[in-house]
Amino acid sequence: MALAGLVGAVAGLGAIAFQWATTEGLRVFWAGLIGYTPPTPGGEPLPFPSAAGPPVAALLVLVPALGGLVSGFLVYRFAPEAEGHGTDAAIRAYHREGGRIAPRVPIVKLIASAVTLSSGGSAGREGPIAQIGAGFGSVLAGWLRLTARERRILMAAGVAAGVGAIFRAPLAGALFASEVLYREPDFEPEVLLPALISSIVAYCVYGAVHGFGHLFTGTAGFTFAHPATLLVYAVLGLVVALGAIAYVTVFDATRGLFSRMRVSRYLRPAIGAAAAGAIGVAAWKATGELGALSVLGSGYGMLQDAVTAAGAAGPPVALLLVVALAKIVTTALTIGSGGSGGVFGPAMVIGGCLGAAVGSVFHAMTPSLAPDVGPFTIVGMAGFFAGAANTPVSTLIMVGDVTGNYALLLPAMLAVAISYFVAKRWTIYPEQVPTRMDSAAHRGELMVDVLDELRVGAVLPAARGVASIRRDTPLPEILRVVARTRQHQFPVLDASGALVGIVSLGDLRQVIHDARLGGLVVAHDLATEPAPAVKPDDTLLTALRVLSVNGLDEVPVVADDGSKVLVGFLGRDDITSAYERTMRAARGESDGDVGTAAE
Repeated sequence: MALAGLVGAVAGLGAIAFQWATTEGLRVFWAGLIGYTPPTPGGEPLPFPSAAGPPVAALLVLVPALGGLVSGFLVYRFAPEAEGHGTDAAIRAYHREGGRIAPRVPIVKLIASAVTLSSGGSAGREGPIAQIGAGFGSVLAGWLRLTARERRILMAAGVAAGVGAIFRAPLAGALFASEVLYREPDFEPEVLLPALISSIVAYCVYGAVHGFGHLFTGTAGFTFAHPATLLVYAVLGLVVALGAIAYVTVFDATRGLFSRMRVSRYLRPAIGAAAAGAIGVAAWKATGELGALSVLGSGYGMLQDAVTAAGAAGPPVALLLVVALAKIVTTALTIGSGGSGGVFGPAMVIGGCLGAAVGSVFHAMTPSLAPDVGPFTIVGMAGFFAGAANTPVSTLIMVGDVTGNYALLLPAMLAVAISYFVAKRWTIYPEQVPTRMDSAAHRGELMVDVLDELRVGAVLPAARGVASIRRDTPLPEILRVVARTRQHQFPVLDASGALVGIVSLGDLRQVIHDARLGGLVVAHDLATEPAPAVKPDDTLLTALRVLSVNGLDEVPVVADDGSKVLVGFLGRDDITSAYERTMRAARGESDGDVGTAAE
């Protein structure tokens, strides 16, 4: 817990540094070069005078391209692991790499992401800051020579701290870090408490500099008082689910396109950012609204306008739809090309715009069911990301935290449930695994737990018939028995059928080529006595330990009554098969399901 608090403190400082770098980038790139400053959320006013524009269209293409070029050089020259959205890299490190993140990654990620985001690339802040926090947690564990399990926990605590600080959402950050690892509704329980500690500390460090308010303002008056409006929120849940599917599909296709592109990887982020800038210009010219430039950068200003809209006085429906659809493409181009940034922020903008559009349409048709656009904006944010990331619980809390309004929890729950159900086959985080039992990080732990619950007697019916030999069997006869079977070990029995020893193929190799011993050696001379054995009531974990300690592939099973009568033979393959059957049953799969998957 103390180490988690230390991780939180560093992640909070990292969030402050990232916020400063992004703000200074906006001053240089947007206010200085482009001549227009995009609006910001109410909780994050800019510390410098805004430039009213209108911007120079060519610079809206060139400046993001310059940012992409700088970002691409930093990432591919110093830390290729920092490519793309950092949360997925942290998930991969947790499941497959023992929680290891190279020390250089957080620093490169901070600079590259700040450049990408502030120059106009469409990206979010949660990915970079999550990887910054996770990177320090991993590095700290390495310095202290902690175990792989402890390193994974501190790494996940770093994710929670970064997200909790940058979004001023400490509870949501902790839940996100333990939920985002899996596609199914599953949490990492050993992560949750350290994540809470680190997230609290990071939030306090960040809030001490930037304040403890919420990211978006003007939500205090939103309430839920009419159950009939749930019909509209149900429609919204379906709309944002389809949007989430489009988001993931376009993102994956764009990433695949750039990976096949025969262009230096140093240049790909610049190409992607330039294309995103061109789409931003096209959206601006098509709508005639500077608000359409929300398809570039964070886009939070558009969300703030929609959240605080009274009635249908918010952004026009056409503008909302243009921003939502175009931002799907600009985000895919910015990050899918290798640019550095997160995917949660753009998802909030897309979902919020879709929510505001649905709210505006229903307000025009039935004002009593949708009196304000703002609540639909908030619920749209929650539903969209829950569908895109398979994180229904933490997303509910996250949206409540960033807006400061939990009165809409009930309609948000409905929209999130519908969106998650419809879009659960898709995920913006491909490194997620279905459940804890599918994680390489827990495979050994789960195997121990499962084998400790299964009994040897339950597996014996599936065991092979046993080829045994008598204590006085001569070597030539032993060799004939060996030739008829594929066993590696052979039980040696006395006249009453009780187990007295065991002969292995290794024992036979020592005498098999000496013809003089053919009539002189009997089984008793070769056998290991007493024989290692297990009983039907022993666990499979006990059997596996007996096999390992004695260097055997198969172990005799004797009766529980103490007679040592041989009742079966258990091999490593039998134990593995029993484990796999149990795991398939836990997943609700049948042998046919496994066969189909294998095909």
